[in-house]
Parts: sequence; structure tokens; C-alpha cells
Amino acid sequence: MIRVFRSMSSRLVLLLVLCTVAVLGASGLFLNLHMERLVIASVDRTLHSKLQIFTGLLHEEHGNVEFELDESIAGEYVVPRSGHYYRVWMNGRPLAESPSMAGYDLELAQLDRIGDMGSVGEELFDSTGPAGEPVRVLRYRFSALERNFELILAESLEESRAVLSDFRWMLVATNLTVVVLLSLSVWLMSKYSLKPLQDFSASIEAISHKNLDERIDSKSTALELQRVAYSFNSMLDRLAMVIESQKRLVADASHELKTPLAVIKSECDVVLQRVRSSREYREALQNIEETTGEMARLVNDLLSLAILDAGIVFSDSYCPVVLAECIDHAVRLTEPIAAEREVKVTVEIDRQLQVNGAAGSLKEAFLNLVENGIKYNRVGGMVTIVAKVDKGYVAVRVTDTGVGIDPELHERVFERFYRADKQGGSGGTGLGLSIVKSIIEVHNGNISLTSTPGRGSCFTVLLPLAGRRGS
Repeated sequence: MIRVFRSMSSRLVLLLVLCTVAVLGASGLFLNLHMERLVIASVDRTLHSKLQIFTGLLHEEHGNVEFELDESIAGEYVVPRSGHYYRVWMNGRPLAESPSMAGYDLELAQLDRIGDMGSVGEELFDSTGPAGEPVRVLRYRFSALERNFELILAESLEESRAVLSDFRWMLVATNLTVVVLLSLSVWLMSKYSLKPLQDFSASIEAISHKNLDERIDSKSTALELQRVAYSFNSMLDRLAMVIESQKRLVADASHELKTPLAVIKSECDVVLQRVRSSREYREALQNIEETTGEMARLVNDLLSLAILDAGIVFSDSYCPVVLAECIDHAVRLTEPIAAEREVKVTVEIDRQLQVNGAAGSLKEAFLNLVENGIKYNRVGGMVTIVAKVDKGYVAVRVTDTGVGIDPELHERVFERFYRADKQGGSGGTGLGLSIVKSIIEVHNGNISLTSTPGRGSCFTVLLPLAGRRGS
């Protein structure tokens, strides 16, 4: 289980890292493009601002147009190959230019026009400066002083590109740092989050059939696993109960089978000691037959319990069963016993009542109840079977006029191999009522007992009502 969770955790970490890389990569690309646009836009605004200054430097004196470069900006333009260049043309002839522009012609590759930032006629270009550096060029054609002018300003992009390069490296370093820190954090979180699960798994693995009474301490378990621990402990309780029940069943069955086997062996040993008469052989065989009959009943009862314990009777396979047919079956099979003990059996039931269930199991349950009522009855007594509808259930009451059962033994009579008559005079296996209880419970019903010693007993069975069969 831990390996599965580790594998899932590793996959989640990898998926989270990949998603983070994708998000950071996309955001980094967006930021880089946005930063590049901002930097170039800043250069363009600088060129536009200087253009306003340069156009103001043109003036006419004594009929001649002169261009006087202001000292405040002359410094960066008069230094050769400083990255700041200008050239002024008047009527197609050079009027003024930077020292580095002498004899150098900018190759202009037009990018776009500035419509909302500058005057009409301003054009932006990318080119290469005299020093071989990338430059941004602004060309402005206009008319003034009755003449046509063309003004070209160029700004180096080396510093801007250096800023962009530093920004890209910063993005890469930041993204890598985030990915590494995130991966480490997720790995540590998954490692420590799996620690309680590892401890929980170790506790589970330490429990075996040898120490099935041990339980996981749900209070000291992580909060997320407390309900799982509680459910697991509940499962262990049920499992221990089933195993204990199986052990007790095997032990009791072994004990119960020893007596008839000992009787059979004893009869055989006695008969084989010497030659016997035919009458003696017949008596021995009759005893053996009776004993094997008891063993057969015990084996059949054990088989019924094994089927019920294994859950072979599935509620999904239930279908409407006519209750009267099950009770009639029980009464018909017990007629010989009732006649022998002079017990009268009466039935009061709506013959259209139906319950959902398995007909074979229900017939077995009612057969045990009726047979139990006859065997533990007095000679000439009565067994009354009454069925009535009660709040969506069918209540079947099997009442006898027998010896009754002490109140403190009401719950014990449903235990396996328990017999109220310690001498076993009834000839039962002690499994009948246990089988009845199991059958009724798998049919989503319940059985209860009310009894008064010396006056008789009443077993009440409640089964969900399926409906009435149409006439």
C-alpha cells in the first residue's frame, strides 16, 4: 500500500513540477515580450522628445537657415560613435549631422508609424549604427521656413538589449529557483505526509492471526487516518468474532460428534466380542441407526450454519414467498412427532401474505420453530401459529404450552449447541434456534422470545412484508 501511495505521490510531484514549469515558462515569455515592448517604447518616446527639441533648433537668419545644436544635448551627439546620431537634410541637401554620420548611410528597414504619439510624418526604423551597433531610427519629414526638411535621429539599442538580457536571466534564475524550491517543498511534504501512513501500515502488518486481539490506537493516529483506524478496528472486532465463532463451532461440533461415534464404536465392540443372536444383532444395528441419525441431523445443521455464515443466501436473489406455504410445510413434516406426543398444532394466517426471501431457508426456519414447540411441549399440549401484519412487517408468533424457559436463559437459547434441557432428553443438536436466528436475520428480520417457566413459550418472528398476492 505504501508503495502505491509513494508511486502516486511521485507522479503528483512530477505533474505539479511540470505544470509549474509550463506556467512559469508561459508567464516568463509574456513578461519578456511585455518588457521588450516597454523598453523599445521608452526609446521611441525618447526619440520623439528629442525630435521636438531638434526641430526647434532650426531658424532663419539673414535669409539663411541655420541649425544650432544646443549645448545641453550636444555632448552625447558630438562624441564619435556614442550611440546618439542625427542628420538634417534641407531641400535634399545635408544641413547638419553627427561626426560619426559623415559618409555613413543608415539602411532603414521600416517598422511602423507613430500615429498617436507624434506628428504626422514620423517614421520608425531599425538599422545598424556606424559602430555596428543596433539602433532605433526616427525619421521626420516636414516643411518649415518655406523649405522642406528631413530630420533623422538614431539611438543605440545596446543598453536596452543589455537590460532585456539581464531581465531574461533574472526570469530564468527566478523560475529555476521557484521550480527547485517547489519540488523540494512538495517532496518534503509528501515524505512527511506519508509518515503517518507508513506507521499505520506498519501497525496493520504487525497484526496477524496470532495477535488478533491487538488494535490500532486511533487517538494517536493522524487525524486524517483516525476514521480509517476506527473502521479497521471495527473490522478486526468482527473478524475476531467470526474466527472465535468458527473455533467454538469446530470445538463444539467435535465434542458433539464424539458421543455418537463412541456409541457406535461401543456397540460394534460389544457385538464383535462373540457370536450374537439375530435379536442382539438387530438391537445393536437399531442403536447404531439411531445414533447415525443423530449424527446426520447434526451434520445437516452444521451445514446450514456454514452456508449462513458464508453468506451464500444473498438478498439479491430474494423473491416473494407465500408465508402460508412455508408454515404448511413445517406443520406437515412435524405431524408424526405431534401425533406421537398428542400435541395439537393450529394455524391462523392470511394465506395471501408474502415476504421477500429464499423459500427453502424460510421453510427450514419455521420447521425448526414448530418442531421445537412440539418437542418441548407437554403431552396433550398445543402449538399455535398466528401471523398478522404489523407496521410493514409480518409478525409470526409460534406459541406452545410446554415447560417454558427461565428469563435469564432467553438469550442463551439462540447460542449454538446450547440446550435448555441439560440431559438432552429432546434429542436435539442445540443448533435449531441458532439456525432460525441466522436465517431470520439474513432476511432483514428479527426473532424474540417471551416465556414463563411451566406455562410455555412464544417465539415472535418479524419479516418485511412483500405485499399481497392478487386474487
